[in-house]
Amino acid sequence: METQQKRLLTDLMEGVPSIVFILLWRQSGDLEFAGWVGSVLCLVVLSALIGMKVRMHPILMGVNIHILLATPLIVGLFRLGFNSLGDVLAEYAYGGVLVTVFAVGLAQMLFSRSRFAALENVTDRAQLVFSTILLAICASGAVWALLTPGSRFVPVVATIAALIIGRIFLQARLSAKSAGAGV
Repeated sequence: METQQKRLLTDLMEGVPSIVFILLWRQSGDLEFAGWVGSVLCLVVLSALIGMKVRMHPILMGVNIHILLATPLIVGLFRLGFNSLGDVLAEYAYGGVLVTVFAVGLAQMLFSRSRFAALENVTDRAQLVFSTILLAICASGAVWALLTPGSRFVPVVATIAALIIGRIFLQARLSAKSAGAGV
């Protein structure tokens, strides 16, 4: 139980930068300010988790890396005079969250033993299968978000929710199966 509580608290901590970013952006309307605050919060959270040697949530890690990098990159491009490239990245930044989650998930597939799904107590083959399914959902959501310029918020939130809820469901289902097998 303590492990599940620790995992929940860690996941909540990882979600804070996204929540603060969205609230500041929606309340103030100042996307750059919200982005800088989100970037700093991501840096603090990621540093804390690395320092504590805590395993990060595979999906939220991608979201946080995107928030950490997006504002400095886009603002930097504008300040360096690359306005056209800055405009393109700013236009697709929100839908780009899923591109970053996909890239981080792909890196996890290639370099992490727990793959993208990072499920507990499953075989390597199951990790690979479930990670591939989650990556396919993420890729579909990224295409959906990037092709619907008028409503990027919906595809991004729907896809991230599907990934997180799908992962929770898989873990619960696999835990229930293994608990039933032990009885």
